[in-house]
Amino acid sequence: MPTDRQKRDAKKDYPRQLMIMTKSVQRMMKEVGVYEKEVVDNTAKLAAIKEDSLKDEFDYKNFENVLAESVMMVPDSKARLATAVEELAVFVQTAKDEAGVQDSEWWAVAGDLVSKENSAANDVQATAVDVAEGEAF
Repeated sequence: MPTDRQKRDAKKDYPRQLMIMTKSVQRMMKEVGVYEKEVVDNTAKLAAIKEDSLKDEFDYKNFENVLAESVMMVPDSKARLATAVEELAVFVQTAKDEAGVQDSEWWAVAGDLVSKENSAANDVQATAVDVAEGEAF
């Protein structure tokens, strides 16, 4: 449980919090990209294993599990990214009038990340609306 002094010091340290939250969003964006690339790579490896006559059924089944785990991590990491971007957006709105925040080198980076992710989220929602119910994509 933070003490009153820790709470007071935290309020004074908005630029540091902005940096931490911005770097966290950047790291999560990179993580999403890595997981998506891993899915593509593992799909290609699975196809190669399937075509290789020297590989047995166990190798194929085992690598199917690896691919399934990779596929499962993509939506999870995207959800964590969306949460982090939302928290950063709230923080930017809350702390914009605090001393030293807009002078921070991370202010512009945070604004770019929030606007970039919000536009990407709007694109995804528009795409989801374009697909009719029951329609295969």
